[in-house]
Amino acid sequence: MDKRVERTAEALRTAVLELAAEQDVATLTASAVAARAGINRATFYDHAAGPAELLARALATELDAIHDEFVAHVREIAGHATRTDAEQVVDRYTHALLAHVQAHLPVYERALDGGLSAPLARLLADHVTRTLTEHLTEHPGLMPLDDGTPPEEVALHARAFATYVGLGTVGALEVWLAAPEPRDPAFFPRVAHIALPAWWTTPS
Repeated sequence: MDKRVERTAEALRTAVLELAAEQDVATLTASAVAARAGINRATFYDHAAGPAELLARALATELDAIHDEFVAHVREIAGHATRTDAEQVVDRYTHALLAHVQAHLPVYERALDGGLSAPLARLLADHVTRTLTEHLTEHPGLMPLDDGTPPEEVALHARAFATYVGLGTVGALEVWLAAPEPRDPAFFPRVAHIALPAWWTTPS
């Protein structure tokens, strides 16, 4: 990517994260984001269709890094993991997810109105679901299925289990975000650890 394009993309990322912390992204305009980034409105549209898309992309980039780190940790312990090792990988993942939300707390708090706004809730749920679907697909022996389960049903179960956890994860984060200050930072990782079925962290 051209250096100027990279600089503009980074300026836009910074601008939309700053502005989304100050006001609802639904009220943000491309002109406001462009002005904060120090570019013109036409250049903004070379990078995104609107502020909401730009915000989602900025947050997704960080979530993708958390996903990649989780996958790397799982592969690092594959073949010799103990239950404690597996639990630590899952705990590290939930702490990383919480750290992401805390780093952008004003953005997520502003989107909370009886629950996270649909785009942010879906963004988080899709991230967790994708990460865990890949995990279960790569390690189907973790799932409580019969040995004779057809491959297509294994894949279906992987998506179903992962989606169930993904949506529940967002729900737990919503409860934490809606709690009065000071919030206990250990609440979400603790709930995630306790609520996750034991078979998720039983090395196959």
